[in-house]
Amino acid sequence: MSESTQGLLLNGLDGGNPLGFLAAIGTTVAAQDTFPDIRLCWKSTSGGWRPWLTDCGEDKKEFSKKLFGTLRNVRMTVFDISDRMPFDVAKFVDALQEAQSRSSITDRRDADFLCAIGTELYPDHKKDVFQDSSFRMVRSGDSQGQGFLFYARDIRKKTDLACLERTLFQPWDYRDKGYSLRWDPMEDQRYALRWRDPGKRGQSDLTEGGGSMIAANSLAVEALRWFPTVLSNGRRAQTTGFHRVKQRENYFVWPIWTPPLGVEALRSLLSLEDLGKEPPPRRLLAERGIEDVYHSQRIPQNQYYSNFAPARPV
Repeated sequence: MSESTQGLLLNGLDGGNPLGFLAAIGTTVAAQDTFPDIRLCWKSTSGGWRPWLTDCGEDKKEFSKKLFGTLRNVRMTVFDISDRMPFDVAKFVDALQEAQSRSSITDRRDADFLCAIGTELYPDHKKDVFQDSSFRMVRSGDSQGQGFLFYARDIRKKTDLACLERTLFQPWDYRDKGYSLRWDPMEDQRYALRWRDPGKRGQSDLTEGGGSMIAANSLAVEALRWFPTVLSNGRRAQTTGFHRVKQRENYFVWPIWTPPLGVEALRSLLSLEDLGKEPPPRRLLAERGIEDVYHSQRIPQNQYYSNFAPARPV
């Protein structure tokens, strides 16, 4: 296959960062509504693996405007079910049944999101909630009862066009203030490792960094549809892309590939069993166009929050 010389390089996104990788997937999935033939691959440039999109034009501003319009207009029905996550399993089952009745071959958005956020099988009977996704790395509900679903809604509302363009095409500056989903290793800022006291007000402004990338989180939310949560090894839920080592350490594992792939091929690629093998079968993966495999450990900070460790190739 000859490589296309026409396309769009998203040089703001780094495939070696779990949030950057998820944002690239989310960008491709969301942009398919406007560019049905869009393809994604990766190029080694600017000190890392950067997403390369084909069949979506070459105008950065035009692409950003159309992508922003999609993010503004797509349904967020699943995220309106509750502020918390996980929530009552009976409510979750009702939502699954309703989504199933509405789904069609051309519109599975709600069903895909529900399959991503958890499974109704073998719920936690002590709390009467469903088993949820390993991508939920914030507490189920804060002091105001707000959790992952509320944060995702708020992040989407705060994503504007300038923020989106900055995320896709410029080095990340972490100047955004607001919620994050803790998918960027840079956000692992445990109290003892901080250079300033986060409890003291007035010490920080936007010039200091230490914030998040709102648009990256917003785009990464769109990627969740490609990472369903299913039962594995009996009654334990497992999220696509996560693999356990020694039954205690949980890693998010993802591939970097060079042939341009459409969104349905991406769905299949992300669930390859070979990605979770120790060590990965490099020859077999290379035959599929996979040039590299990264993993990042999901580290519980405490009973409420987790973070990704810095990723490394395996």
